[in-house]
Amino acid sequence: MNNLVSISGGNDSIAMLQWVIENRQHFPEDRFVATYINTGWAVSWWAERMVKVGEFCEENDIEYVEIKPDLGFEDLVRKKGGFPNKIHKWCTQELKVKPSIKWRKENKLTPKNTILFTGVRADESIRRSKYTSTDEREGYDVINPIVYLNDEQRNELVLKTGFDVLPTRSSECHPCIYEASKTKLRNIEEDRIELIHNIELDVTDYQNARRKMQKNPKYNPDEIFTMFPSANLGGNGKGGIKEQVKWANSARGKYMLGQDDMFCDEQFGYCGD
Repeated sequence: MNNLVSISGGNDSIAMLQWVIENRQHFPEDRFVATYINTGWAVSWWAERMVKVGEFCEENDIEYVEIKPDLGFEDLVRKKGGFPNKIHKWCTQELKVKPSIKWRKENKLTPKNTILFTGVRADESIRRSKYTSTDEREGYDVINPIVYLNDEQRNELVLKTGFDVLPTRSSECHPCIYEASKTKLRNIEEDRIELIHNIELDVTDYQNARRKMQKNPKYNPDEIFTMFPSANLGGNGKGGIKEQVKWANSARGKYMLGQDDMFCDEQFGYCGD
């Protein structure tokens, strides 16, 4: 039997790999393959981390495979002319689900000869609290081996591997479309802010040109099509990533749309918050 262990490189993934190592005797004849899908949108240091994860897998008789979608996050945003959002959540489908299905098909890994392992945990959210140790997905039997572990138990498994427990969730997609809180926005690196800003400019040019040609009544040359639309910025609520970060680094009630940059010359951040 083929056992595909779906990993992102985060704490839950590392804990699940350790679970596999400790319970390998229950699957003496089985093949284990850890699959990581590279979305092309990870934080800068994530690639180095995944090299170490791959080495850890191979040292413990777990094959390691990196799967890449045909187009990464940045290219997909430009192709589609917009960012994914809470309504049109195409990122997971395009960057993870489709590449995974394609890879399994190419390698003839069918529901008859393959079981999927995931690192989902019930403690993660209200929605995931309903998960159990077994499931079904895309016709495959699924095992969720660490589903009932709390943070402390999960962390114990992580530390056994020699990896440190990360202070945040996986950064395989950084930032995620859901990371629009002040805390999350404050932690986005300056070079990533600049990249998002440039993508926003390209998307905005495309959308405005499209609306103008179609004589769309919603056409507004001043509107910015941003990764994080937010009412916190006033106006049309689409001030762009740079305005979002200024808002995130402002004291409560002190943000003003279009105010001067508030970052120190020497260090990215906001003093006095």
